[in-house]
Amino acid sequence: MVHGHGERKISDEQRREFLKALGAGGAVAAGGATLGDVRDAVETGGGTELASVGEAIRSDVAGSLDADLLAAGRADLAGAAADLTAVPDRGLPGANEGPREEFAAVAAAARPTYDHLGEVGFFESTTERLPEFSPEYIEDSVRRFVVSDGLAGTLSDHSFSEQELVDLLATVVGHRERIGERHWVATDQLPREQMEMGEHVPAMTKAAAGGVLLWLEDLDDHLWRNGVILTDEILADAAWDARAMAAGFDLMADGARRIAEEDGTGDDELAGLLSSGFALQAIAQNLLPRDAYWVTEEMRAERTNDIEVPN
Repeated sequence: MVHGHGERKISDEQRREFLKALGAGGAVAAGGATLGDVRDAVETGGGTELASVGEAIRSDVAGSLDADLLAAGRADLAGAAADLTAVPDRGLPGANEGPREEFAAVAAAARPTYDHLGEVGFFESTTERLPEFSPEYIEDSVRRFVVSDGLAGTLSDHSFSEQELVDLLATVVGHRERIGERHWVATDQLPREQMEMGEHVPAMTKAAAGGVLLWLEDLDDHLWRNGVILTDEILADAAWDARAMAAGFDLMADGARRIAEEDGTGDDELAGLLSSGFALQAIAQNLLPRDAYWVTEEMRAERTNDIEVPN
């Protein structure tokens, strides 16, 4: 699926599925729906489960989070992620140009936040407190995020349009059946005794956030080394998936910041924000290999004898 050059990120049918799942089906035109349109059409947020999840996470980590570090990290991340909007127009790096470090810059901006959250036990808490990511829980989480005016501005500095924000959330809801089966396996359910070095498998939420950084750190080199078989469409897909991963990371970071600053965010809002963020991180990093690494014969660029091979 092409994610760039003016092409629709998701289909109208996927948008309609998203609107129906949130209870806005028929009230909003799928093709040009904005996040504001969806918010106006959705009447309710999450339930008591979200509130109890948010309360438990807040109780675990309140007082240990560095609000200044988190705020600064979010600003750096947003700036680096916003720069990715120009990647499709710049095109693939030339063979003699070398990797551009565009995606690695996003990972570098996110790394201090990731390290800090790891040090204070944030990932252990969220892994323990978040329930199974069932389709119903995903719908409740995204709905709570959408209906909250206070949460809607979280990604305002990432250069997403209102329609693109709908695309991001529709991606999460569109994978709600698959995330629990393939993208999100609770750490305490892993058969560690059957795994080599299973004791080193990180908490699930830490794996989601850490996986984002690892993909971003690899992507520049991948695009450079494999440019001969890649296309502008593949590059656009990779840029979109990377922006989605960064957005999910930022939703998570904003949830941590809200706890640190004690800004009055409700427990159900907090759980909706964190759950949406972790789900988006997990889904986007599973879409990236399909979109940019597992290049089929049908996807690849046309063969030519006049090529440059990276040194």
